Amino acid sequence: NKNLNLSLGEVSYFLNPVKFNIIISTENPKILLDESKLEIKSVESVISLKSIISRKFLIDNLKILNKEINIKDVISLARIFQNSPELFILDKVIKKGTLSADINLNFDSESKIKSNYIIKGFVKKGNLGIIKKYEFKDLDFEFNITQNKYLFSKIESDFNNIKLTSPKIKIYKKDDLFFINGSIL
Repeated sequence: NKNLNLSLGEVSYFLNPVKFNIIISTENPKILLDESKLEIKSVESVISLKSIISRKFLIDNLKILNKEINIKDVISLARIFQNSPELFILDKVIKKGTLSADINLNFDSESKIKSNYIIKGFVKKGNLGIIKKYEFKDLDFEFNITQNKYLFSKIESDFNNIKLTSPKIKIYKKDDLFFINGSIL
């Protein structure tokens, strides 16, 4: 995409002959999208030497730790790669807020993400406007996402001038159903 630029900075390589792989890492890379800047703390990946020798260049895992970034910028970046109706709606509902995440992805031999991914982080000062009558302001929460399990904790928000808090909300998916367990005060 001509509107997307990547600034990596210094890249480090560590050869691990015991595990027959290379660990590649970079600190403080930036993704520049039009006038938005997504700053990342670090990116680390493990690449199998066997895949390099066989010229298949497969990534075993990818760890991304980002700084606090604007949620709207993350949605804009995601829409470059997959402009789905869900992302369009999310872009319209989310008015502002920041996000920080620690993303750990593992890949199979066909470079597809395995089901053992872990995404942890937090959202600060989020504002959601579903319709003009219903607004969430100053939404703060922590999250921990794994396959079919979503844990949200330390939730605080103001919903139409009513203070809402929740110590924990668990959502898990079974077949095509989502089960929600938690309490809201």
